[in-house]
Amino acid sequence: MGKSQGKDIVITLGDPSGCGPEITFRAINSLTDKKINFWVVGDKYIAERIPEYQKVKKRIFFLDNALPGIKDIKRGIASKLSGQASLSYLKKALELIKKEKFNYLVTAPVSKEAIGLVQPGFSGHTEFLRDYFRRKRVVMMMFSDKIRTVLLTRHICLKDVAMSINKKLVLDTLNLTYSFLKERLSIENPVIGFASPNPHAGVDTFMEKEEKTIKAAIDQFQGKVYGPYPADSLFTKDNLKKFDCIVSSYHDQAMIPFKLLSFRSGINLTLGLPIIRTSPGHGVAYELVRNNPQAIFSSSMEAAISQIISLDL
Repeated sequence: MGKSQGKDIVITLGDPSGCGPEITFRAINSLTDKKINFWVVGDKYIAERIPEYQKVKKRIFFLDNALPGIKDIKRGIASKLSGQASLSYLKKALELIKKEKFNYLVTAPVSKEAIGLVQPGFSGHTEFLRDYFRRKRVVMMMFSDKIRTVLLTRHICLKDVAMSINKKLVLDTLNLTYSFLKERLSIENPVIGFASPNPHAGVDTFMEKEEKTIKAAIDQFQGKVYGPYPADSLFTKDNLKKFDCIVSSYHDQAMIPFKLLSFRSGINLTLGLPIIRTSPGHGVAYELVRNNPQAIFSSSMEAAISQIISLDL
């Protein structure tokens, strides 16, 4: 493949035991824009097992990781080897981005459990990328044409959410969210809603300590932010039309409505990095890989690539 004068997009295959390799090559096969240079990082042995790879191999630059023992990978099962492979793809992709000064990264799903066997404490792509780029704060936005929601807190236990909420966290999250909406999506005056962490709590009912902290930050923020509101009624169809984005106080408060509305088309965006990074809005799908591979879909991966193409630095 000869390099064209287009966007260079680096894609990691994710967990080689999961759906990542298949949805990656399916997605690339569905995209016919010749102004894209696809740089795919993975293991050639894994790629060659995917029928769609044969259709796209002349259209991509493939960086073969050549991990020793990769032939022992078992489909649909988390292992130390699959975790090692997943992590090595990500690191090699970041080395390429740094060396070539590329701006776009798409990551196929990984298993925190598998990578945790290699790197204990691994909590996800978002935190790994934050540390790699030495950013004090990054934000995880779940994004689709039906809903945009940002996670105030991410991969922590529910019992730790309340103690994690502070004014600086809220303000940093609002600043990154507002900047993205205005600068990347060209929304002139973004309107943001905020979901309360406690049941039925909000500005029109009652506020616990966490809501008071959130309200104080909202009052200080220079922009159109409203709330906090009770989350049980905030994600209705009519309310979603009122806001350009909703900030959710914890992981599942965001992910449940997001996946109900956009499971097959939603993506994950990381705000606050010096590059644009997206990924599908779902996980490794081990169970489907093992028991029902025909049910694997690539639409979310296609959206992750298509959306990154539409965003410019």
